[in-house]
Amino acid sequence: MRARLLAITFLAALAFSFVAIARPRPAPATYKLEKAIAVPGHPLRFDISWVDESTGRYYLAEAGNASVDVFDARKGTFLGRIGGFHGVPAAGDPCDRIEGMGPSGVLVTPDNHLWVSDAHGTVKEFDLAGANPPFNLKPAATVTTGAICRSDEIGYDPKDHVIMAGNPGEADLKPYRPPFASFISADAHVEVLGKIPFSTKDGFAFNATGLEQPLWDSAMDRFLVPVQGEEEGLLAVIKVDKAAKKFTVEKTFKTPGCNGSGLALGPSGHLLVGCDDGKPLLIMDASTGHLLKTIPEIHGADEVWYSPGDRHFYAASGAPPVPAIGVIDAATNEFLQNLPTGPGAHSVAAFAKTNHVFAPIGAPNPKVTSNACVTSGLPAANGCIAVFAPEK
Repeated sequence: MRARLLAITFLAALAFSFVAIARPRPAPATYKLEKAIAVPGHPLRFDISWVDESTGRYYLAEAGNASVDVFDARKGTFLGRIGGFHGVPAAGDPCDRIEGMGPSGVLVTPDNHLWVSDAHGTVKEFDLAGANPPFNLKPAATVTTGAICRSDEIGYDPKDHVIMAGNPGEADLKPYRPPFASFISADAHVEVLGKIPFSTKDGFAFNATGLEQPLWDSAMDRFLVPVQGEEEGLLAVIKVDKAAKKFTVEKTFKTPGCNGSGLALGPSGHLLVGCDDGKPLLIMDASTGHLLKTIPEIHGADEVWYSPGDRHFYAASGAPPVPAIGVIDAATNEFLQNLPTGPGAHSVAAFAKTNHVFAPIGAPNPKVTSNACVTSGLPAANGCIAVFAPEK
């Protein structure tokens, strides 16, 4: 009898497990435009944004007002500005209207320090301890990378306390200078530890035309960075040896049909790659470079983001006529929806504690048919921050 009861119990458990396996996953939440945040001052001209989960603040590198704009990510309100940046370039700047601007890249390290790239190859550090509106902060350090044009997007290695800054604008100068990456100590003694140029004479595969968003992969203990070329680019995998001040491109992966821009790392080492020039997004295996999926539903994304709060990727595309934030299920790699944004929308960040998604929008553009600022009742002239939230 005991054996029979055990058998019945086992079969019942097995049947339950099959039911559990067969049970479909809950439908992912759909997102809607919840509000738009008005931003004072000159019309927004922005690049990268960042949410600091520990403090619930959202930061936007914003050259239109020569500042980093600071927002309360929980309440969706504008708090103030950290000033002292270059702003928009002067007429006739040899680095042009994009590569002559600043600030561009922004992130906050776990010790509550804000790092921001600026024009003329500089990177600035701010101590945020006790920082409150109106944020009258002076840089704790300003680092010069030696670039003529702006330092662009930045990444952080938390194991070695190293900031990686891309210097892409040199490729547009005459004579040609290869884009290069700068590696900066984020310890108390801030200094440039080393550089990597990207050109054939430096042993790289081609003369690069640009560098984009660096990303630290803690599973690999390596930086990943998209290196752009004339037709398509590569993903460079970089080893850090801080003690020896040695930084090495260990290997590269092809990004087929894609000049990579933004990078976001999701579950199981899946890497979302935004692609310039209106190309579909890629999802790759970060450790092998194997292409897992192409996402044709959204094109030309710049900044991309992974949120552990809802396990979604977000990709910001400014491609007209309907710029949008693409939403992708990072667990299944399935595209979910596009969220219409507005002119100049190429930046995105999400706050995992509330699953709110932030998308800066610029001044009106006749080629763009959607504008979330106007939809929310704000005037179009200055731009705004669109805030998306899960539908209840």
